[in-house]
Amino acid sequence: MTSKLFENRKLSRFDLAVMLTVIALCTAIALILWHGDQTPLQINYFSWAREKIGVQDRYFTLGFNRPVDRKSIEQNLIINPPLPGKISWQGNQLFYTLNELPIYGTQYQLQLKEARGRFNPNNLYAFNEVFSSRDRVFAYIGLQGSERGKLIISTLNKTKDKFTTVKKTVLTPGDLVVTNFRVYPNGEKILFSAFDPATVGLDVPRQQLYTVTTGLSFKTTTKIPPSGRIQRLLDAQTYQNLKFDLSSNGQTIIVQRVNHNNPADAGLWVILEDGELRPIGIRGDEFLLSPNGQKVAVSQPGGVAMIPLTKNGGSPQFLSGYEKIIEFSRDGTKQIIVKLNYDYSRSLYQMDERQEVRGIFRTTNSILGCQFEPRQERTLYCLKTDLVIGDDNRIKEEPYLTIVDIATGQDLPLLALPNSQDVQMSLSPDGKALLFDQVVAVTNQTNNNLRGTNEQAIANGQLWIFSAPQNVNFKNSSTITTQELNTGFKPRWFP
Repeated sequence: MTSKLFENRKLSRFDLAVMLTVIALCTAIALILWHGDQTPLQINYFSWAREKIGVQDRYFTLGFNRPVDRKSIEQNLIINPPLPGKISWQGNQLFYTLNELPIYGTQYQLQLKEARGRFNPNNLYAFNEVFSSRDRVFAYIGLQGSERGKLIISTLNKTKDKFTTVKKTVLTPGDLVVTNFRVYPNGEKILFSAFDPATVGLDVPRQQLYTVTTGLSFKTTTKIPPSGRIQRLLDAQTYQNLKFDLSSNGQTIIVQRVNHNNPADAGLWVILEDGELRPIGIRGDEFLLSPNGQKVAVSQPGGVAMIPLTKNGGSPQFLSGYEKIIEFSRDGTKQIIVKLNYDYSRSLYQMDERQEVRGIFRTTNSILGCQFEPRQERTLYCLKTDLVIGDDNRIKEEPYLTIVDIATGQDLPLLALPNSQDVQMSLSPDGKALLFDQVVAVTNQTNNNLRGTNEQAIANGQLWIFSAPQNVNFKNSSTITTQELNTGFKPRWFP
């Protein structure tokens, strides 16, 4: 009897403890509901914090620690200098997608003031963070003194319309003569072709393919390897390596190769991201990789062959009647293609994925090259030629630089380039500056170890730059002020 009473009394104490606990929890919950959640509204994640972004970076995210009043966020989010974009939401995450490309060499400040929580409008939190765009960096082949034949990178700063060299780095040693190169998208290394100057006496120098580190990285979390580390990709023991191209995503390389002992064994080879090297079974002197590296456009007699290089590259196509593809849009959905007409004139077209074409212009002279203006891709910067009478009273083609409206075919001549048959140009990835070279070619110099795309020996050359005109008016002429940079040739901007 006594033990049963004890058990009942023990159970009652347990019930009392449970009741007290429940009452305490209810009181706490009531207090929280009455006073509201006092945890301050915070941004716990910003994807571009302290980062250097490029034109391939199209959006950033902001993560909030609790539900927010979205309208108050959208009205008070400020980027300075302005970087227009569109806001979308997923839960407590804000996505800001850029409408324009960032301007390189710029530091941006992101500010958010008077942001409110959804359930407590009095909770305010001020956020202030910075991010930067990539530096203005380009590479070129040197021509002066000890720099001759070496691969060099240069970093520029801009104040108003004046460009200043901040830093210059020579990447390759004296026992390699660089002939061409392409920059990888992350900017950390460069693909280049080169030969030993001791082999200059050969009919065709044995050109090999290499990569070299730049000493640069646009990701703050990446450990930067020092500049000048060279790795060989292709030797020249069996095959001579001629022209090559690198896809914009850096995952595919295409190389023109010829067997030293059997000239009939010639054609294009592909190197994929996993290092696989294989011939693709087609010849071609003019070729261009798509930005994603999944196919290559090869000029053939009677047209342009589109050859898939990966499983996702689609089926082979032949674009009959065209001469060559000279440019892809950034996403690869549009191509600028040249057609040789029956009267020996040339027409320039834009072609989309469905092979629908839009005529741009027709010319009786040569089209040396075109590049999309990257911000809107509505205009092209083109190198065209005009017929002029030279000092020797002979008619010759003289290059000039022009902007072309894709929709109307109107062009706005910018700059005449006399005595420059082998001009190379490069438009900056943000569309704000254009580099070009002017080389001095000589004849009958078999021991000259540097040659241009027309195979003429190069004695000297100069790099030039100018600020690309904005808001072009095709009805009015445009004044271009060029600035002289380094001695060299084949300039190419970093992505």
